[in-house]
Amino acid sequence: MADLLSITAPIFLVIALGFVATRIGAIKADFVQGLGLFVLNFALPALILRALLGQDLRESFNAAYVAAYAGGSLVAFLAAFVVFRHWLRRPLPHAAMASLGGAASNSGFVGFPIAALAVGIPALTALPLTMLVENALVIPLAFVLAEAGRADGKTPALVARETLQRLARTPLFVAILLGLLLAGLGVRLPASISTVVAMIADASAACALFVVGGTLAGLTASSIPGDLVWIVLAKLVLHPLSVAAGFVVLGGVPADLMAAGIILASAPMLTVYPIFGQRFGLGPLCASALVAATAVSFVTMTAAVGLLETGEASTRLTGVPAERQTGFQESHSWR
Repeated sequence: MADLLSITAPIFLVIALGFVATRIGAIKADFVQGLGLFVLNFALPALILRALLGQDLRESFNAAYVAAYAGGSLVAFLAAFVVFRHWLRRPLPHAAMASLGGAASNSGFVGFPIAALAVGIPALTALPLTMLVENALVIPLAFVLAEAGRADGKTPALVARETLQRLARTPLFVAILLGLLLAGLGVRLPASISTVVAMIADASAACALFVVGGTLAGLTASSIPGDLVWIVLAKLVLHPLSVAAGFVVLGGVPADLMAAGIILASAPMLTVYPIFGQRFGLGPLCASALVAATAVSFVTMTAAVGLLETGEASTRLTGVPAERQTGFQESHSWR
């Protein structure tokens, strides 16, 4: 509990700093919006590019893990999309961003530290594979659907062409494609360029959380939509359960790696989620959902770790007797 609090507390402190600075007028709303654009168009693409280039997919790639995690994430994404698009009758960009919130975890800043505490070294294998699924599948899918929603009343061919044109001008999407291409080819950036990318990427987390606080400063209780409840449920309940089911159905994933994946799926949504939403006029909704999910995840992630650390629960999840799951329990150095 104390370890989890030490990881989530800095997130809330930076959000609080942005909230107070904006509320007292030390930072103007226009600055918060501009900072959000910096994160979306520069810092986040640099972060994704560095993350993709920093992993050797040829050595760490586990097809069974990727298939199971991707399948579980797609189930959570599509379930949330159906709820928002067909039940709640929200516009396509709204449904796409809500679904993104329900299926993409804060793997690096929240999920990985907790997974590393729980299972140790296997978390180092799970993290890049999870980020591969998020960056190559979940985020692009959300952006494609959201961009397509801006072209109502046009022919499918025209919608597809305009969507691709907008995506080609989106730094985030370009960074994903470039990072996957270079990582697949084993190409590394020159030292000077790599340093610039790292400097810009390092600004993403703090700036994104500051923007979340500044966005929340402009909200009132009546302006916080009830939609965030569905997003939080999708992220903290449906997503980890779907990923766990994917591991069980497909099989072939070691127990400790499976546990790491479930913990990563139990994390709240991406820190930059409100920045994504800002692009489609959904910044307040996404910021509210992020804060709520991060707060509630203190309980849900603790429960997930507690469930996974028992041999009986692990057997129920994996179908492998506890005495055969040596990697998971031997790596509990945090206890």
